[in-house]
Amino acid sequence: MLVLAVALSGTAALSPVLSAGSKVEGPALSAGSTQEPVINRSAPMTLTGEIVDISCYKQKGVAAGTGAAHLDCAKMCVLEKGAALGILSDGDGLFRIWGTAARDKYLKVQPFIGQTVAITGTEVTLSNNYDVRSFDLQTIKIAKKTP
Repeated sequence: MLVLAVALSGTAALSPVLSAGSKVEGPALSAGSTQEPVINRSAPMTLTGEIVDISCYKQKGVAAGTGAAHLDCAKMCVLEKGAALGILSDGDGLFRIWGTAARDKYLKVQPFIGQTVAITGTEVTLSNNYDVRSFDLQTIKIAKKTP
C-alpha cells in the first residue's frame, strides 16, 4: 500500500484538550463554537475509510452518497448547508469528524472528500450526542492501494 501523508496543521491546536486524569473536557474550538463537551475519549487509534458527507450518506446510502459521483454534492452540502463530514471506515462504521478538524467548515478535510484515507486520532463520546460516533481527527493521509 502506498500512502501519501498530508498534515492538517503544524500548530498545537490539533493536540487533544483532555488533560491527564480528566473525565470531562471542553470543546476544542474557539469561543462561540457549539461543539459538545467530551465525556469520554478512547486511546489513540487509526481508521481507514472514505471521507463522506454524513447527511447525504444517511439519506442516499452507499451507492448514491459516496465516491467520486457524489463529490460535488458533498462539497456543496458542507460549504452551503453546513453539513458534517465523517469517515465511513472499513469495518468500524461511520464516525463524525469532530474537534479542530471541523473548523471553518472542515476546511482542511474538504480536499479528501470521496477519497480513501487513513486518519489518526481518538474516538470521543460527546455529551447528549449519541446518533453517530465522533472522532477527534489529528492526522489524515491519502491511502492508495498498489496493484
